[in-house]
Amino acid sequence: MICSERTFNLLLQEIKMKAYSRCAALACVPVLLMAAAGAKAEGTDLGNGFNLSGNITVANDYRFRGYTQTNFKPTAQLGIDLTHSSGFYLGNWNSNVGWTSGTSLEMDFYGGWKGDIGNGIELDMGVLQYAYPGATMAVSPNTTELYVGIGAGPVGFKVSWAPTNWFGYADSKNAVYLDATADFDLGDGWGIGLHAGYQFLNNVQDINGNNKNGYFDYKAGVYKDIKGWVFDLSVVGASTDSLYTSSQGYNAGRVGVLFSIAKSF
Repeated sequence: MICSERTFNLLLQEIKMKAYSRCAALACVPVLLMAAAGAKAEGTDLGNGFNLSGNITVANDYRFRGYTQTNFKPTAQLGIDLTHSSGFYLGNWNSNVGWTSGTSLEMDFYGGWKGDIGNGIELDMGVLQYAYPGATMAVSPNTTELYVGIGAGPVGFKVSWAPTNWFGYADSKNAVYLDATADFDLGDGWGIGLHAGYQFLNNVQDINGNNKNGYFDYKAGVYKDIKGWVFDLSVVGASTDSLYTSSQGYNAGRVGVLFSIAKSF
C-alpha cells in the first residue's frame, strides 16, 4: 500500500493468521504484518516437507500503516502461502485499492525464512515486493522492502527497510518502518490484538506541503474465532493523518473503526 498494515490489514501475520504467510506485517506478514486476526491455517500437505495454505478477508476498509488504501470503502483480500519444514516460505497476497491511478489492484509477493533460534525466540527474515500492475503514476508506486523480525510468546518486533522509492514518492529511498505487535489469547476463541509502528520517511510532504520525517500508527482491537471464521473489531489511526486525502476529501490517516471477517484454509 501507500503509505496496508497494510493492513493492520494488513501486521500479526504469524501471531494471528497467515494473511501474509502483513503481513508477513506484523505485522506480521512474513514480515509480521497484522492481518485481520485469526487462527492458524492448517493448509494442505504436499509431501516432502511442503505445505500450501491460503486466506481470505473481507473488511469495511483496508488500512496500511494507519492509512486507508480503499478510500474508506470495503475490501476483499486473498492470499496464498507455500512453506517448507526447513522454514523457507513464498507467498502472494492481493487486495483492491483506491489510491493509485491506472489500477485498482495491489499484488504483494514475498519470500523468506522463519524458524526458532532457541530460548523460544522466533526469527523471520525476507523480502516483500508491493506491486500495482498497470499503475500510471509519475513515480512508480511499486515498492520493495527487506525485513527482519523476532517474536517470543505473544509479542513481536520487526524492522523493514525500503531500498526503493516509497510508494510513489520521488527520491524517497531508504524509508524504515518499526513494527511492534502483541496478541493475547483470552480463551474460548477470544483475543486482543495490539499494534504500534513508526514510519521513518525521506522527502515526503503532506497535503499542506509540510515535510514529514515520520509518523506513528496504531491499531487495537478484539477478535473472536468461530469455527475458523475470525471476526475482528479494531480502532486504527496515525499521528500524522494528512499525507494524502481520500477520494471523498478526508485525511486518509484519520482515526477509524475496522470490522473484518477472515478465514484460513
